Amino acid sequence: MKRIIAILVIVTVLVIAVSYPFLSVVVAEEGESGRPLAFFLNKPGEKFSIKYIHSIHRTPVLETYLTNKNGEIVQTEMRFEEFGVGMPSGPSGNETFTQKDGTYILANMNRTFSSIDIRVGQVVADHRLIIDGEEYPFSSFSGKGSWVRIETKKWNIWKWMIGGKRLGKQ
Repeated sequence: MKRIIAILVIVTVLVIAVSYPFLSVVVAEEGESGRPLAFFLNKPGEKFSIKYIHSIHRTPVLETYLTNKNGEIVQTEMRFEEFGVGMPSGPSGNETFTQKDGTYILANMNRTFSSIDIRVGQVVADHRLIIDGEEYPFSSFSGKGSWVRIETKKWNIWKWMIGGKRLGKQ
């Protein structure tokens, strides 16, 4: 009888450990279905970037983000080479705007998002996630022209095991 109780306790503890959501992740989901495509571990305050080629002026854009303790995504910086559609024309609030070596830098940003929706470029954009200095093309986990939503989530170990392509250091 003691053996059966011990086994039940062990199984219960394992089930709870596998199902309790304690991992902080940033997830790239299929926009329409919410199906996880790729993810990476990300503690509040850790940065990641999205890099792409602007569709009109065909120059690189680098957007830097971090996650906060509320599970939101905070844009902290944007770097670009040309003004144009969708590009900022200057700072607002406490933001700073500088130019260095032909690159405009909008820094000290504090723009908060619950999610980021991206339409993956079909021809020029070449969207990439940058995590710990490593670049991951969106095309490695999503189709060209697809809608991808970037969000923060709390996952359990089971979701982490089946949740799509793992990016970054695991």
